[in-house]
Amino acid sequence: MTGWRLGWCVVPEALVPAMERLAQNYFLCASAPAQHAALACFAPESLAVCEARRVEFTERRALVLDGLARIGLPVPVPPDGAFYVYFDVSQTGLTSWQFCERALQEAHVALTPGRDFGVHTAETHVRLSYAASADELREGIARLGKFVATLQ
Repeated sequence: MTGWRLGWCVVPEALVPAMERLAQNYFLCASAPAQHAALACFAPESLAVCEARRVEFTERRALVLDGLARIGLPVPVPPDGAFYVYFDVSQTGLTSWQFCERALQEAHVALTPGRDFGVHTAETHVRLSYAASADELREGIARLGKFVATLQ
C-alpha cells in the first residue's frame, strides 16, 4: 500500500551495502500508522491467525498435490512457499497453452500456462493456484481428472 514502507530483505553479504542504500529510500520515515500496523502483526492474536492460515494452506497444498498425482499430472518440485503448484502436462500431448485453453473450455477450470513465468518449461508446465477453498479445489481436481482422461 502506498506509504506503508516497512520491511526487510535477506540478501547475500556482498549485497548488504547496496541494499542499505536502497532501504534508506524504501523504509525511511515510516508513518506512525504503518509502524503501529507492523507491531500489530506480532501480537499473539495476529500470530495465531497467521499460524491457522499456514496450516490451512499446508492442507490445501497436500490436497492439490495428492489430487494431481492421482490424475497423472506430475509435480516435479513440490511448492514450499506461496500458494501455487507448477505441474507437468507434457504427457497429455498438449502444450501448456493448449492444455489451459481446453481445461477452461471443457472442464471450466482456469489455469495459467508456463509461458507466463519465463521460457524454462514454458510449453510443458502449468500453474494452479490453491488459494481457493478446499471444496473448490476438490471440484477443480475432479474436473481436471475427467478432462485428462479424455486425452488418453
